[in-house]
Amino acid sequence: MSPRTKEQNEAIREMRMNQIMQAAAKVYLEKGIQLEIRDVSVKAELGYGTVYHYYKNKYMLLEDLLWDALNQTESAVQPALTGDGSSLHKAESFSRLLLQKCIQDPSVFILLKTVADNFHHFPGNRFSKLSAEFHERIFLPLVEMIREGINSVSPEKTANLIFGSLIGCTALNIHHNMQNEPDVEGIVDMIFSGIQYKER
Repeated sequence: MSPRTKEQNEAIREMRMNQIMQAAAKVYLEKGIQLEIRDVSVKAELGYGTVYHYYKNKYMLLEDLLWDALNQTESAVQPALTGDGSSLHKAESFSRLLLQKCIQDPSVFILLKTVADNFHHFPGNRFSKLSAEFHERIFLPLVEMIREGINSVSPEKTANLIFGSLIGCTALNIHHNMQNEPDVEGIVDMIFSGIQYKER
């Protein structure tokens, strides 16, 4: 049997890291910051040594998880940022896409919740760069769409209200084990009809 190529080794490494991060997201939903590498290895059905080979501590693992989630989030909302239509229509589309992604991918929900909590569970300022990137790539584009589309007095507060609503709806769905898929259209319509009514 011939030895694996560099490409094969890289593919295995990529697959293992994805497996570990998916398991970490599930454990984080159950235990929060109390998660341990051992918990992740059990959930991933991998040996403790295998997970430890990739991640020496839970903060390194969560950092990778959140950076990956940021890239996933940006990809998910990209159609709203580059699509046609009014700024209000784009903001609604952005919110729908983001809520849908939160429901499908726990790591995206964890990212939004962690940003909303201002990373207060995490030591030091190791996540300050991630926070700044989220602000630049996700938060500010929504603020700009709101500024143009609703003519809001405080577009930043309105954007925070939208993010908070999406996080809350996703949390209810996750933590209460709701069997039915949430009504993404209905939730976003309700949020935006309320915002527009208040802004009149």
